[in-house]
Amino acid sequence: MSQPDPALDRDDQETVALAISAGGAGALVLGLIVGSRLLRIVGLGAAAAGGVLYARLKLAERSEKIKAAEDDVREALEDLDPVARAQVLADAAKSQLP
Repeated sequence: MSQPDPALDRDDQETVALAISAGGAGALVLGLIVGSRLLRIVGLGAAAAGGVLYARLKLAERSEKIKAAEDDVREALEDLDPVARAQVLADAAKSQLP
């Protein structure tokens, strides 16, 4: 029997990050209602940690998309002759100018 991969997939990681944030926000609100300084600190810390985890996941996803796009562009440019490649790059550079 093969063992399932214990690592969480991206959707599960996002769910965990959002759950940590939501739990932290809930603890922060409960700490405000009850008047517990410790609960407010823990809630704020958990909410911040969940936010950081979520942002990290989104930035990693963005980096993967950028890398895939770069690979596609490089592959398309490799199929062109040097003059056509230079024209495409010059046109791309011109389109980036304001």
